[in-house]
Amino acid sequence: MKGFFKKLGFRRSDEMELEIALKSLRWSALYSSLALFALTVYDTVSTGNVGWAFFILITQTLVFWVAHFVFTRRVGGGRDEE
Repeated sequence: MKGFFKKLGFRRSDEMELEIALKSLRWSALYSSLALFALTVYDTVSTGNVGWAFFILITQTLVFWVAHFVFTRRVGGGRDEE
């Protein structure tokens, strides 16, 4: 399977490419969060009900924090070091 992806041009990223990808991911996550927050506020003000945007915003935040906790534990060897 590795040979298949290598033939397609996929390869491991170096440090600079990884840093650029992570910064881009941070900016896109910030944009998504702000857009969902604005949509939630708009829905709540206009209809008085919270809609799907609020649910997606909350679950997105929960997934982030759970993943952060799991990966911190995995990388830190079971202890939270900061």
